[in-house]
Amino acid sequence: IRKLAEVEEESVLLNKLALLFQLVQASTTIFRPYHQHFVTPDGANRVTWTNLNIKYPTSIFQNLFRFKQEDMPTLLAALEIPDVLNFGGHVTSGLEALLLVLRRLSSLCRYVDLAMEFDLLPQFQSHIFNGLSLLLFRKIGPHIRRLDHDWMTNRSKLEAWSAAVSEKGCPLDNTFGWGDGTHIPVAKPVRGQRPFYCGHHKTHCFKNLVVTTPSGLNLCFGPFDGSTHDSLAADIVGLDDLLIEHFSFEDDGTQYNLFLDAGYRVGHSMITPFRGRRDMTQEELDWNRLMCRQRVAVEWSIGKVKTLFKMLTYKKNLKALMSPVATYFYLAVHLTNLHTIFYGSEVASYFNVPVESLDEYLAGFTD
Repeated sequence: IRKLAEVEEESVLLNKLALLFQLVQASTTIFRPYHQHFVTPDGANRVTWTNLNIKYPTSIFQNLFRFKQEDMPTLLAALEIPDVLNFGGHVTSGLEALLLVLRRLSSLCRYVDLAMEFDLLPQFQSHIFNGLSLLLFRKIGPHIRRLDHDWMTNRSKLEAWSAAVSEKGCPLDNTFGWGDGTHIPVAKPVRGQRPFYCGHHKTHCFKNLVVTTPSGLNLCFGPFDGSTHDSLAADIVGLDDLLIEHFSFEDDGTQYNLFLDAGYRVGHSMITPFRGRRDMTQEELDWNRLMCRQRVAVEWSIGKVKTLFKMLTYKKNLKALMSPVATYFYLAVHLTNLHTIFYGSEVASYFNVPVESLDEYLAGFTD
């Protein structure tokens, strides 16, 4: 390069540059990871129904994609993914797009790491992953963030849930679920850093409010700024008003309650532990201990989301101003609910409560 800078004749310089370009093209040296494509020229190794079992044997399929191979047609139908998708001229099949989303969400892999596996360029993968994530979020986003689903507000279901919680030693009558906040760390933004920064967790993030039922299904609200306190997040969405509206029955005055940790304010139907003070009675201490023993169920549920979909825990892959990172979380919650319906969950097993059927759960997403 230094010698080229000394060349004065334009024709000689162009010839030398052309020769240098040919040498770079013919070289086997990989200057950067993205210079090595690891893909076939005609896409012969892309994922199809024909080669699915060859590329991903059933013995490893669930470890890679979190769902069993035989459940993929049901999952595609549940998510209403069409057979053919086109994202900005990048044409793909519904199966290929769904597998790419599941594979990336459930791992810490970069696009270049998956290039050989899917026979797709990193740029192509990015279009598919973000395109399908946004497509699904437009369908589920309004519904995953509300509480008035029929399967959740059904009186007999609420009675069964509160009875199951009481059997485990819960001293508060009519408790049907638990709530808690969770934060998703993101890469440090190049601008607008203050709203993302959480002083409690000492990281840039966005926050969400998660509501869990004894059947192991989750609903959530958000996203909120990283600096938002959990109690403020509940007030922003009017959680207590929503509970009064959808979980109270005027015929006999029954009100079902949601239990949260001490970081939230006490409301009409938002119940929290007794605040710590010097003159706490033994009764109050015992009540707190029994209630918090049951509240750990919401931690199990949030943990399941982040365990199944590890990408949510790796902030270097979550660039808030470059990708729709919040949609990844809500999509992961929805997929976790489907995973619970297919295979059960620790929460449902602990409370010995049946999980809702697929049709019952999806009915709330078609309004």
